[in-house]
Amino acid sequence: MRVRVVLAALIALAGCGPAGRPPSTLVVWAWERPEDLRFLGDRAEVAVQTGFVELSGDAVESRGRRFPLKVSRPPTTALVHVQIDPDRPLAWTPALRARTTAAILHYAAAIPARRVQIDFEVRASQRQVLLDVLTDVRAGLPPGTLLSMTALASWCDTETWLEQAPVDEIAPMLFRMTEGGEPLRRRLAKGRDFRNPKCRQALAVSTDTPIVRAPPGRRVYLFAPRSWTEADFETARRQVGGWR
Repeated sequence: MRVRVVLAALIALAGCGPAGRPPSTLVVWAWERPEDLRFLGDRAEVAVQTGFVELSGDAVESRGRRFPLKVSRPPTTALVHVQIDPDRPLAWTPALRARTTAAILHYAAAIPARRVQIDFEVRASQRQVLLDVLTDVRAGLPPGTLLSMTALASWCDTETWLEQAPVDEIAPMLFRMTEGGEPLRRRLAKGRDFRNPKCRQALAVSTDTPIVRAPPGRRVYLFAPRSWTEADFETARRQVGGWR
């Protein structure tokens, strides 16, 4: 079932930030809950969760968005959340792989967005599953559609397998990190960067976690644990920095 949302393209922020640096581009995540984001205007883009896919044993369970979304301009990103049922051993067969890809592409096409984002957190033993999904989704997307993925921040600092990910953008998540993530947070706060160059185009922060000031020129995805308000958005916007 196609997702019903109020549509139209959000304009990315243009111009230059402080001291002539290019500004960051804000992207507000609209997860599975009622959201009224009409207050955003052209101050940020919207990435809307359009589908949920769960791999359970040798089966795929999927559904579309269940809650209304109101925006003044269409979302620029369709996000599909994928997860693996921890209670059933995954049977990653060619048939299951094909069904998974079909489900993701179905929900990715629910809105006419220029970017598709896959949110799929995996264990070390499941990395190939994620890479398979990204490879197949990339092959199935219409020409010109960008592919993005979220990533644990630690993946961008200590792992090399991300080099195989066929994506245009990786958004490391700088929230809900373990204690091992604090050295990374401190390093970024001092103006340094992720060790993996592929992770230097975007990042993700949350309103309920201390926000690291974003390096200029990044796409910054904003997560909130509750439905967005204009006040919450403005607070996060100021904390991220890099604005005109």
